[in-house]
Amino acid sequence: MRRLFVRVHRWVGLTMTIFLVVVGLTGSVLAFREELDLWLNPELLTVTPRDTPMLDPFTLLEKALALFPDAQIDWVQLNTPPSRSVGFSITTKTADGEVTREIFFDPYTGEGLGERVWGEVSIAKKDIISFLYRLHRTLAFPVAQAARGVYLLGVVALLWTIDCFVSFYLTFPLGRRKDSDGSGRSWWSRWKPAWRIKFSGGAYRINFDIHRAFGLWTWAMLFVFAWSSVAFNLSEVYIPTMRTLFGGLHIPPEIAALAMPLDTPRLNWREAREAGHALLEEQAREHGFTVGREETLWLDRAHGVYTLSAAGPLDAPLASSGVNVTFDADTGALRDTKWPGSTPALAGDTITAWLVYLHMARVFGLPMKIFVCAMGFVITALSVTGVYIWWKKRSARRSRRERNGTPVLQRSTVDI
Repeated sequence: MRRLFVRVHRWVGLTMTIFLVVVGLTGSVLAFREELDLWLNPELLTVTPRDTPMLDPFTLLEKALALFPDAQIDWVQLNTPPSRSVGFSITTKTADGEVTREIFFDPYTGEGLGERVWGEVSIAKKDIISFLYRLHRTLAFPVAQAARGVYLLGVVALLWTIDCFVSFYLTFPLGRRKDSDGSGRSWWSRWKPAWRIKFSGGAYRINFDIHRAFGLWTWAMLFVFAWSSVAFNLSEVYIPTMRTLFGGLHIPPEIAALAMPLDTPRLNWREAREAGHALLEEQAREHGFTVGREETLWLDRAHGVYTLSAAGPLDAPLASSGVNVTFDADTGALRDTKWPGSTPALAGDTITAWLVYLHMARVFGLPMKIFVCAMGFVITALSVTGVYIWWKKRSARRSRRERNGTPVLQRSTVDI
């Protein structure tokens, strides 16, 4: 059985190597995605705070649409920090498919600050962060094929999740052995060296110890990254699994897709904001929850609905801290609502929320961002050392066969 798991770990690991190196290194950078983007592009993302009030976000939206009359905007930020610009994602159609641009405005004056193509394959300072995110999320597949990149990474994440358990098992010591005096060491005393790195050994031994010890010390976070990546990229596996094991994972009422995506809803953006605000207040009174500041308004053209999102109570559970209402884009009729307590606090929802927030370093502040950044390098180190160990063992087997003229099978206490 152990030899089977050794082979599984070896070939799954080799298959995943290039993918894990890419997502590991890009993930290290993206742990500080916002900070790095602000540092690289202050002329796009920051403004000088003023004593004058900010312009209405829908006034800025109209300015953006005036620059791109044939484009569509489906998302509006309603709450802007005093020193930040207001950005819009604008989708336009080209001969090569849809292109998403980000265009930025000074919220005090309405002055245009510039634009960029989201995910542009470029290392220019205005493009590099969005390109790395696209690479991390879709392997930078062409826009029309992005879903394939997402699915491929989802399959890799599923293999990674399985390999987490296989590799952990392979660190366990082999069967109990007798010492020279006839006594046997305890299981823990024989497993303890797996957690250490012996730097006095040769290159192979050091690489092996790094591979094994790093994997043990960071195992829990490696599993978080692997399984949360399945959640992001392979929901058809993640949702049924978590629902079966833990329950939860609220699915909103089915909203039928329209025969054709909605082009111009009867409710314009300002009317939609008013309708959503009234629905939020109505739901808050009816169900006794608190509504914080309104954050975003989103138009889902495929289903013909708006969603208005707001902050929830500060003491709300992590899995359900937000408040939102979804309503018909033509009539304003309520279609769905969510608030803390609107669905049972089941383990599947709470676990999923923690997986997402840990993966994206959205909890525990700066220390967590530093840790996630470091974990990207750990993942890369595990991948590189694994390939090195495989290559050295492969070379050794070939050398033995050349010397002896026949294959040599030998069981090793440090099988990979």
